[in-house]
Amino acid sequence: MAEIPPEKAPQPGLNIFGCASVNPFKLTIAAEELGIPYNYVNLDMGAGEPKAEWYASINPNGRMPAVVHVKDDGTTVTVFESAACLLYMASEFDKEHKLSYPIGTPDYWTQLSWLSWQVAGYGPMMGQAAYFNRYATEPVKFASWRYTAECRRLNDVLDKRLSVSPFVAGNQLTIADLAVFIFAHSNKWCGIDINHYPHVKAWHDRIAQRPAIQKGLLVPVPYPFSDEAVSNPDNQEPYHMMRKYGGQMIKGATAQWQADVVGVPSDHSNYE
Repeated sequence: MAEIPPEKAPQPGLNIFGCASVNPFKLTIAAEELGIPYNYVNLDMGAGEPKAEWYASINPNGRMPAVVHVKDDGTTVTVFESAACLLYMASEFDKEHKLSYPIGTPDYWTQLSWLSWQVAGYGPMMGQAAYFNRYATEPVKFASWRYTAECRRLNDVLDKRLSVSPFVAGNQLTIADLAVFIFAHSNKWCGIDINHYPHVKAWHDRIAQRPAIQKGLLVPVPYPFSDEAVSNPDNQEPYHMMRKYGGQMIKGATAQWQADVVGVPSDHSNYE
């Protein structure tokens, strides 16, 4: 295993490994809400750092975010995948349950259900919509239609929930809200108008005004995918570049796994 470069090596305390993509901001806003000191390790996607051999010891999946917690006694805990990182941060740093419910309580299972809903559905579908609406190197109309429609359905599910609950998991802000929030904060980039979902919009606006959230959205750079940012007519050049080179990078990273679809006897019947 390659040695971690000194400038990327974990420091004593909580280390967040991320970049200016959506999921790592979940951890910075959570850390700011909890008042946790942390060291942010920014990975250079253009230089291939998430795929570097040294990073595989932190996240074998080669994605971000991940956390490395170097404890006071010298022991180290490494966690990857955003939901697992949030759960770890809550377990380790939220003893007063400011951002989580006690494990095993009915509210805890509601919190875990909505966190799972985000990582299993809302996030992946919003991500696919963003890809086919903003990054794909050629138009794929059916894929754009399918994922954008699913995002509308999921936002409708969220809107119904927030019509009867002030937060996604009940009466207090939790890590589940933060996980969902960062994608709701990116609706337009994914092709969705948040104004069609009034309860989502009101909940989003309340959370976005929190000082800790605003601070967390600045690390490592100001969050680039908010509705306001992507709609600014005076700052479109970064998005042109992001879409051009980001789409090519995603295509290139996927190409090595390309192969013919494994056939089954019913193939093509859905086209008839």
